[in-house]
Amino acid sequence: MSEPSGAASRSVLVVINALHSGGAERSCIELVRYLKASYRVEVVSLLVGGPAEQELRAMGVSVTTLQATGPWRQLVACVRLARFIRAFEPDTVITFLYLADFIGGVLARTMAPRARIFWNIRNNLLTWRQCGVLTFAAARLNALLSLFVPGKIVYCSPLARSQHEAIGYRRSKGNTVENSPSSVAFRFSEEKRTAFRQGRFAGDFIFLFVGRFDPVKRVDIFVEACRQLYLQVGGGVRFVIAGRGMDADNRSLRDTIASSGIRERFELLGHVSDPQILYSASDCLVVTSESEGSPNSVYEAMATSLPVIIMATAGTEHLAGREVHRLATRNIADLVNMMVQVVGKGLTGERALQASLQDAQQIAEHPLVSYYRNALQPG
Repeated sequence: MSEPSGAASRSVLVVINALHSGGAERSCIELVRYLKASYRVEVVSLLVGGPAEQELRAMGVSVTTLQATGPWRQLVACVRLARFIRAFEPDTVITFLYLADFIGGVLARTMAPRARIFWNIRNNLLTWRQCGVLTFAAARLNALLSLFVPGKIVYCSPLARSQHEAIGYRRSKGNTVENSPSSVAFRFSEEKRTAFRQGRFAGDFIFLFVGRFDPVKRVDIFVEACRQLYLQVGGGVRFVIAGRGMDADNRSLRDTIASSGIRERFELLGHVSDPQILYSASDCLVVTSESEGSPNSVYEAMATSLPVIIMATAGTEHLAGREVHRLATRNIADLVNMMVQVVGKGLTGERALQASLQDAQQIAEHPLVSYYRNALQPG
C-alpha cells in the first residue's frame, strides 16, 4: 500500500472483503471504472485478491490486498488501513460487504471524520447456517453501527433493504439500487457459441449453472435435477458448471457428480473470465440458490436472451422477462419438469432473433454508477 503525501481533492477509497469473482466484485469493478475518470481512487481488499484484482490493475487502478486471514494479520491489516486513511484523507469511503462495512467504516469514521461513508449491502439477510456464525454476527453488529458510521446504505434489492431494516439498520439512510439486464456489457454472440460448442458439445442441449461453491447456491440440487432429467430424456443434454471453486480440484463437488452416475455429462469450468461465451453457448440457465440479492447470472442470461429457470429462490420474486421461468416451490420434481419443457421447446432460432433485436439497443449505464454519479455531487 502506497503512502500518499498530502490530501487529494475528489479522492475515493473503496474497501471490499475480497477481490474474487462474485457479484459484489463485479459491481465494484463497474463503479471503479467510472470513478477513476474523475476521482483519485484506491481499492483495498481486506482479505485476498483474485480475478477482480487483476481486472482492476489492468484498468490502471491502485489495489492493495491486506491478507487479513488470521487474528494477528487482522490486527496488522487494521493498523495499515488506519494509517493509509489518515494519509490519503479520502473525501468518500465506499465499502462492500459486512466485514468491509465494519472495519472500513469504523476506521474511516475515526481517521477521516469528514469523509462521506457509503455501505453497499449486496446480499439478502441469511441465517447462520447459510452464511456462518461470524458473518451472521457481523450483520447484526452492523445494525448498531448503522446509526452513526455510514451516511448512506445502498442495498441491492428491496428484499435486502426490508430484511436489514427489520433488524435495526437505519431506515432513513437506505437506498435501493438493483442490477439490470440493460446494463450488462455484452449480448448474445453466435460466433462465441459456435466456437464453444464445436466438437464435444455439438448438437447437445446445455444447461448452465453459474455461482461460487457455497452451500447457499445448492449446486447439489442442480446435480440431482440433472440426473433425473437425464433418466427421462436420455442423451442429447449436457451440464456446465462455472464459478469460483466449481472446478476439478473440488473433491466434494467431484464426489457429488460421481454419485449421479452421469459424470461424463458434466463439465466443470471454474472461474470463466469471459462470461459472454458461457451464456451464448448454453441453452438454459438454472438457478437453485436458496437466496439471491440481485443475481448477476439472471440479468446476464436475460441480456443474452438465454432462457432461465429459477427454483423459487428468495429475492427473485420480482424478476420477470421473456423465457424467465420462476417456479412457485422448491420441489425438485417441478424443476425437472420445467427442464424437460425447455428442452422440448428448442428455442435456439427464436433466441437468435431476440438477440438480434437486443443488439440494436444501447447498453445502459450500470445502476450503481448512476447512483454514485448523483450521490457524489458536491452539496
